[in-house]
Amino acid sequence: MRSTTTRGVLWEVIAPVLRWPMRSPFRFFSVVVGIVFVIWLIAQWSDAPDAEPAAQPERGSVSAGQSPSATGSPVPDPGAAATKFVAAWARPDLTTEQWWAGINAARPDESLAQALGTTDPANIEATKVVGSPKVLDQTDREARVEVTTDGPTVIVYLTLVDNVWYVANILPGG
Repeated sequence: MRSTTTRGVLWEVIAPVLRWPMRSPFRFFSVVVGIVFVIWLIAQWSDAPDAEPAAQPERGSVSAGQSPSATGSPVPDPGAAATKFVAAWARPDLTTEQWWAGINAARPDESLAQALGTTDPANIEATKVVGSPKVLDQTDREARVEVTTDGPTVIVYLTLVDNVWYVANILPGG
């Protein structure tokens, strides 16, 4: 006599479904490919952007220190961040290790740090910042600042993240 418990009835329904792919290699690999495809579809669906993105604040020009950031505090001056970075960058007299310490303290973003990875500080034509920075463009999240050195003028591109300016790119000879 067979057991008529819920577990026994459930096994009698599920067992043939589980055994079906094992009856031939073709069935087995078809099921595996199907499962992988479904997982891939789910991953693609979950990475897809929303159909209607959230409303973005209007991106207009603002003056440094006038517009509040997302946290409500004033936006820091991008000119100061750009000047700090160029002052650290324009040091051909330093060893590579000392130069990197100064560059990293001036907050480059990861992609700029990688791009500067092969830079020999001795090849930099500037030795110091002269004059005040000039903010060329500034929005709520980005800024472009011109910094004059005793060598070429440098254009510094900055990105605002958590109310801190990070150097995204530099263009010597601006």
